[in-house]
Amino acid sequence: MAYLTYIVLAIGVVAAAGLAIGSASVAGALPMVGILLISLGYLAVKAELSWRQTDELQRMRNAYDQLDRQAKLIIRTDLELHRTQEELDRRLASLMSLYHLGQQLQVSLRPEEVFQKLDASVVTNFGFSTGVLGMCASFESLEWRSAIGVTPAVANALRALFLDRGLVKPVLTGPAPRLLQASSAANPEERKLLELLGVPTAIIAGIIPNSGPTGILLLGRTGSVANVKADEELVAILTNYLAIAVENSALYEKTWSAQRELELKVQQRTQELAEANTVLTRLNKAKSDFVSAVSHELRTPLAAIKGYASLLATGQFGPLVKAQSERIAKIEKHSDLLAQFINNLLDIARIESGRVTMERRPIPINDFLAAVQDVVTPQLEAKHIRFSVDRDGVKELVGDSSHLQRVFVNLLSNAVKYTPEGGSIRVGLVREGATVLATVTDTGCGIAAEDQSKLFQEFYRANDPVNQQVRGTGLGLALVKRIVEAHQGRIWVKSEKNKGSTFSVSLPLE
Repeated sequence: MAYLTYIVLAIGVVAAAGLAIGSASVAGALPMVGILLISLGYLAVKAELSWRQTDELQRMRNAYDQLDRQAKLIIRTDLELHRTQEELDRRLASLMSLYHLGQQLQVSLRPEEVFQKLDASVVTNFGFSTGVLGMCASFESLEWRSAIGVTPAVANALRALFLDRGLVKPVLTGPAPRLLQASSAANPEERKLLELLGVPTAIIAGIIPNSGPTGILLLGRTGSVANVKADEELVAILTNYLAIAVENSALYEKTWSAQRELELKVQQRTQELAEANTVLTRLNKAKSDFVSAVSHELRTPLAAIKGYASLLATGQFGPLVKAQSERIAKIEKHSDLLAQFINNLLDIARIESGRVTMERRPIPINDFLAAVQDVVTPQLEAKHIRFSVDRDGVKELVGDSSHLQRVFVNLLSNAVKYTPEGGSIRVGLVREGATVLATVTDTGCGIAAEDQSKLFQEFYRANDPVNQQVRGTGLGLALVKRIVEAHQGRIWVKSEKNKGSTFSVSLPLE
């Protein structure tokens, strides 16, 4: 709108100027057109200013209305906050009374003492004017131990009313605080209670500890109840305090006796566990010694079998037909598998018994990986498996090179066994603070979740159809775990069926 006004004014000025430079035929018409356009521009400017003033006035009116509403809201909020503050002050005084009462109840060693702790400050801070607290040994007994704002005669009348009308049992079987009002009393007994207390409203609640005597709390108020739910909650807290105090005092001796008995049992069980641990340690050492001795005894005849099979294969004792050569080759193959099995058993037994010391030396990562790759390359090429290594700047490991090579060779050999032809295997290395994390990831058949926690146990093999086609003794991963732990490292696996597996090894660098 403003741009259009300025354009009209500009045209008017140009038309007026035409009087001086125009031809004689149009000299008379241009001034009139210019004057007309200038007038229209002036009227447009006035209309624009009027519209802006009207819009500004409307904005001011809206702002005034909004301020008026906010002022009214602030006044209402202030009144509500004032009432809320008064209620919070009263509840704060109640909570402080509960705190001080709790401090007093902590030193009560007998249940009877707890029922004598109700005093005038507690009743007043809770917003009540009268109150009585009694102890009940049964549904047919009631003895007031504390009375605030109540004469002895009134207290006796209240006790008689509870016992004669059988009011003790309903209170103790439904101990939640209950409001009594003269204007809506449900039965004559409630009206009589309020009449004896001389108040229009009261709250009655039961005290039910898990052990020890029960009790009844009756509080009266001269005015109306502003917040029934809040009062009932505060009284419920008070009765819970009293119930806990009664229970604690009643169970004090029992708790002490139970604690002494528990300490004796703990000492006895600790001694038994220590003896059992000693026996297990002895048995484990005996097992390791037995495995080591048997393995040594097996290696001698196995070496003889393998030696004679090798001699027969050379043809020194006569030429061999094809069937004989094949059988001798199988003897040598299975002899090698049995030798590997025995060596693994021996290594596990030696590591467990502490007879194998792991060296702690820097290992150049390039030489280490080259040695490992030389061992597994024939297996990788036989199944056309893609192999990659990501060093991520890691330059060395720290440990026993020969034993750590066995760890990686074993993990890679397992990956090759369970990865289908044409798959891939990746070795990753990354520095994490004072450790190196090495991972071996394959695209194989994966491991079921229920088998993953048992993989590193000796002789364990997952009950999987794939395992029926792959030879193994169940000792390889057990040996890997022993070697890694002997280096103060950790090993774990993450896998999913038909999606491959990742074995992770964390080794310290110090």
